[in-house]
Amino acid sequence: MSPAWRLEVEVRVLCARHPHIGLLVALRRYPELRGEPVILGGAPELRLPVVAASEAAQAAGVRVGQPLRQAQQSCPAAVFVPLDPAGIARLRAAVCAELHRFSPTVEAGDQEAFGDLSGRHAEFPDESAWASALARGLRGVLDVEIAVGVAGSRFVARLAARSSHPGRIRRVRSGDEARFLAPLPLDVLPVDPAITARLAAFGLDCLGAVAGLGPADLQRQFGPDGLRLYWLARGEDSGGIHPVPAQRAWSERLVLDGATGDLEILLRGVRQCATALGGRLTAEALAAGEVSVVFEVEEAEAISVSVVPAAPSGNAGELWTAALGLLGELKPQAPVAAVRLGVSQLAPAAGRQADLLRPGDGAHDAVVATADRLRSRFGAATVRRPRLALDPGDLPERRFTWEAPIVAGAAR
Repeated sequence: MSPAWRLEVEVRVLCARHPHIGLLVALRRYPELRGEPVILGGAPELRLPVVAASEAAQAAGVRVGQPLRQAQQSCPAAVFVPLDPAGIARLRAAVCAELHRFSPTVEAGDQEAFGDLSGRHAEFPDESAWASALARGLRGVLDVEIAVGVAGSRFVARLAARSSHPGRIRRVRSGDEARFLAPLPLDVLPVDPAITARLAAFGLDCLGAVAGLGPADLQRQFGPDGLRLYWLARGEDSGGIHPVPAQRAWSERLVLDGATGDLEILLRGVRQCATALGGRLTAEALAAGEVSVVFEVEEAEAISVSVVPAAPSGNAGELWTAALGLLGELKPQAPVAAVRLGVSQLAPAAGRQADLLRPGDGAHDAVVATADRLRSRFGAATVRRPRLALDPGDLPERRFTWEAPIVAGAAR
């Protein structure tokens, strides 16, 4: 029997620290607040905690987690901004997409982003160049300088990023983890504060002192947590990245010749986007599980609406039909300067396996999808609802039964 070979790859983790992603979204929405004391969390009369605060607000004494009313007393000049969950989700998705350009395994949190730098990257000669390229990409997405740390585990990479400075990269080489951690205080350990208090009571004042103890001693004192303490203090913890799957999303944007509210011009713009985007989907043999239409309005926030079609849209015709059903929901209150059509939840546009078993059986889904598109374009009352017959026999015309449409508000 031939021996089994396994390639051991040295684990390397990158951690990028940045201001709270909700605060970045708020400053994008209100750029005039850059450099001002800003508190994220809502109005001060709400009984909610501070989620994040700008540097100016923190310098005035505002702390994350304190009540908003108390934060207002600490910094009366602060501007209070509510959370924007949709904006946060979009920016987080953009961060993940940028990370996935350089790393197969990524994670994006509120104030930290992680990427796997294990092994080698064909485009970069060494780890430093690889990390620098990833940091530049994130800086472009977030529009802010970030502090980066690279090490052999999540815990050490996070502490390396905290000890770094915006625009700089702190690398901890393999084998130097314990030396890097040794002088750090106990409160950097991600454990219950009661455990660090007991460690301090034993006269231990830094991670190097904890690492000098044996695992058996720590286990006797702290049970299962003792072994975790031992590995953390030595920088040999197994904590890695909690992976986020890559989200493929495309969009097509068209800037109009002049801002307008003319429906015919807007229709032509969206249709042009659908034609271009549908061609890309067809060329890549992909289908979109979600379709969105965005109107960029003059001197106001963009308005958008999305839909999950009954069947994925994989070409220009299907995409245009899905978009057409959304246009009636968009009612801009000001002239539209640009239109944007987006597709997400992309997946291979595979054929129906049922077609291999019996000709025509796989047509049910196609008929349902066509009827759904007709309803979205001409109204629910204009198309009957198809249902696969229980005993279709061999005649194609008996394969489906057609039910009368259900009209909202109709008498039962």
